[in-house]
Amino acid sequence: MAGRPTRVLVLTADKVGGAMAGPAIRAIELARVLDRSFEVVLGSTHEVSLAGLPFRSTTVRERLDLEPHVDWADVVLAMPSVLHRFDWIADHDLVVLADAYDPVLFEVLEWFSPAAPQEQDARFLDALAQMIEPLRFADAVLCASERQRHLLIGLLTAIGRVNPKTYGEDPTLGRFVPVVPFGLPADPPLTEHRPLRGPGGPFAADDVVLYWGGGIYQWLDPLTLIDAMALVDDPNVKLFFAGIAHPTPEVPVMPMAQAARDAATDRGLIGTRVVFSDRWISYGERAAYLTDADIGVSVHRRHVETTFSFRTRLLDYLWAGLPILTSEGDGFAELVRARELGAVVPAEDAAAMAEAIGRLRDREVRAACSHRVRDLAPAYEWSVVSRPLVELCAEPRRAADRLAGGRAQPVAPDALPAPGLTGLLQRVAARARSALRSGE
Repeated sequence: MAGRPTRVLVLTADKVGGAMAGPAIRAIELARVLDRSFEVVLGSTHEVSLAGLPFRSTTVRERLDLEPHVDWADVVLAMPSVLHRFDWIADHDLVVLADAYDPVLFEVLEWFSPAAPQEQDARFLDALAQMIEPLRFADAVLCASERQRHLLIGLLTAIGRVNPKTYGEDPTLGRFVPVVPFGLPADPPLTEHRPLRGPGGPFAADDVVLYWGGGIYQWLDPLTLIDAMALVDDPNVKLFFAGIAHPTPEVPVMPMAQAARDAATDRGLIGTRVVFSDRWISYGERAAYLTDADIGVSVHRRHVETTFSFRTRLLDYLWAGLPILTSEGDGFAELVRARELGAVVPAEDAAAMAEAIGRLRDREVRAACSHRVRDLAPAYEWSVVSRPLVELCAEPRRAADRLAGGRAQPVAPDALPAPGLTGLLQRVAARARSALRSGE
């Protein structure tokens, strides 16, 4: 590596194309920043069809596809699920960065809570193994917030990765568990296209449009929002859901999406005051939709997923200068309340939400919120939030307890046999999945 830039391989398990979800967007935008200083290759386990990327990109479905790029790289950056799938990466002579900004385990707990106990157990154990195993060999673990950082330090401590070696290197663990939030582009969303209010659009020029960016997932709460819409006595207040079918084929349309349609239908709002987009709004065209809206909404229920979530759609609202309506419980809601960026209401309280919508209906109130949103936005530009990652890649080195070999050498008491714990989880998860497939 002496005399040449660091080589960074960025991996994602999401489709990279015109329509993309958060993990693919994050991978691309972090790769863009890294490409300014280093050599970068972006790999996806799905199709890569996005044109105009300034770095090389490729599809890596199998080990044979991926191994040449791993041999080339000095650093690999990937979400835990990808590192779990290709755990042999840990045995190569490079630095492994686990991007744990999305604690999927808690999404899985909520997603499959209505399922039969056998399926719940299988899905949970699989998600747990995917979350824990990569932490065992990562040289650094990225997160999106201080809340997530506390969670990850707890997990790393439990498996023996917070130990005299890693603590001795840095008692703050700032390099081991850095905060790298989701970001937003530096350039403002400039567009003249009016997809929501222009010719053929679903809304009128004087409507007040609430915008639900991203998917309708089981751990979110569109139902309370639709109930609130029914309580708002103003036919010019409208709600737009921007995404139903996820761009990555493995992510199905969830039952909550149909429940939201049914709720809007039952209240006589669908197609008039509540409109659903059947297609996923593409990354390139989202600016036109955001700038044609008046209020960005992010609504969830009370559960642990909310506690550790980082709602990536909220960064789009910051980018577009939209006032934010959200339910309390996550870290971003605290920011919205503290900085007066919109309105924060109790979770699952339709009456309080309707009242908040009534306040945000006022043009002057929205303008004041929007001004404060725009003041905050530069702090979340990708070039700003990714600085800890750039520093890791500028001086890539293994974690202190991984110096002796390819795998980390955690220090854990016999009561917590760290090296065998994940193997046990993997075996149990494999048996559970096998039973699930066979219908036993």
